[in-house]
Amino acid sequence: MSTIASWAVIAGLTAARGFEDGTSAVLRALPLAIGLGLLAWLVFWHPRVEVSDEGVTMVNPLRTVTVPWAALINVETQYSLTLVTPGGRYRAWAAPGPGRHHVITAGNDELTGMPRTARDSRGAVAIGDLPSAPSGHVAGIVRRRWEHLAENEQLPIGVADDTPVVTHWNRVAIALLAVAVLGVLVVALT
Repeated sequence: MSTIASWAVIAGLTAARGFEDGTSAVLRALPLAIGLGLLAWLVFWHPRVEVSDEGVTMVNPLRTVTVPWAALINVETQYSLTLVTPGGRYRAWAAPGPGRHHVITAGNDELTGMPRTARDSRGAVAIGDLPSAPSGHVAGIVRRRWEHLAENEQLPIGVADDTPVVTHWNRVAIALLAVAVLGVLVVALT
């Protein structure tokens, strides 16, 4: 929804520019409008977290990270869903932590049925693990799958240090953003 709203605002501002200053103004505003539209899509629509038998894939605006189950050593939710491996920490853009509204309105009923790995040694649950928060919802799915694999002995033990995390940069998006910035600069300098 945020992407469509952003596109509507961008289109409206571009059209308003055309009504004020004519077609040439629209053509001059087009590189910025396209760049902002792409940026809105990358930030609001494109990000996602995919949980599969192989591991967890986090599609972020400019980078995709796949963490195999064997490499995973912890799941955190302080600011967003964060997968921890021996080689680093990987945050999911699509699963942010809760805002203050979530924290204020959360009740004890939300805490039933949470995976045991979501609780600390005292049995407490972190704010980011609240199931109503994107980070908590996705963390619950990841932890349940991870626990299931461990309980059914489908998870190799002691290989986390040797299991690589796969990272891919979204080269097409980076190139398109660079072209849009270049277009804005060309228009600004002419």
